[in-house]
Amino acid sequence: MKRILSLAAMTALVCASTVLAQAPQEKNPVVLKVNGQPIRAAEITMAMSNLSAQMQQMGQKPDQQQLIQMATGRVIDSVLLAQAAKKAGLKPNEERVQQSIAQIEQQAGGKDKFVTTLAAGGMTVEQFTDMLRTMDLAQDYVETKIKPTVHVTDAEAKKFYDENPKMFSHPEQVHARHILIKVPQDADEATKKKAHEKAEQARARALKGEDFAKLAEELSEGPSAKNGGDLGFFTREQMVKPFADAAFALEPGQISNVVETRFGYHVIKVEEKRPAGKKPFDEVKDRLKNYLVNRDLGKAVNAKLEELRKSAEIEEVGGQSGAAPSGK
Repeated sequence: MKRILSLAAMTALVCASTVLAQAPQEKNPVVLKVNGQPIRAAEITMAMSNLSAQMQQMGQKPDQQQLIQMATGRVIDSVLLAQAAKKAGLKPNEERVQQSIAQIEQQAGGKDKFVTTLAAGGMTVEQFTDMLRTMDLAQDYVETKIKPTVHVTDAEAKKFYDENPKMFSHPEQVHARHILIKVPQDADEATKKKAHEKAEQARARALKGEDFAKLAEELSEGPSAKNGGDLGFFTREQMVKPFADAAFALEPGQISNVVETRFGYHVIKVEEKRPAGKKPFDEVKDRLKNYLVNRDLGKAVNAKLEELRKSAEIEEVGGQSGAAPSGK
């Protein structure tokens, strides 16, 4: 009879692998077998590290036992999907795998440092490459065998749009360009005066009819200069208060007085204003359909994994057999 690996069993497995990893005779022991395919301690440790980083980025405080459970489940799920891929006739994309290794080597500071880092965790390059092949196969299976079965029609997207109005509402927005004359925060009065005069001269040229975008390319010292000072659409909250107050007070085509912020002196031209409201369906349709496809793809992958877990033979090395834990 199948059983789910208990949290206590998984905790014991990882704790035991940590001890074994310190022993010179076996730095990276096999701790599980999934339908006969070995999973080594370092694979689970790497998955734990990745999950911990993701949870911290979301402001969550990782719990060690939760990390062990989730990481073990994710590694098993990856193996199950890779095995399904092999049954479907798929093979790892060696070019993609080698490109990944080359990129990781570069990030690690070179091949020698990469090998040393792996060895410190008890993993060889061959074992790491096999892990990447498994991950590549799993992803390829999702992309080529599961994703094509997921479809979202325009009608389904429109229904979601109508039922979730808050997701598509937006506050008042302004589309503006600006010319920025930078001023260091510790600048003396003479420096500030010179920068202010330069901004006034730019404004005078704009008011005489010179093309504002070309003026921004010529004079602006901000990162948007190469785009003619174009800032796109923005809300009040996205800009510092003096800049926002000036921009939202203008009508399309109008040019502001010189505005001072902590960045320096700005001359602003409003191109377009968008009142608060709901974004039109046609404007959000493509992004919405992509969102819904990804949402439904996640459901389809989980359904496939549930199917694969039911028949999976999981062997704790030195322990009992059981069904795969969930990677959720």
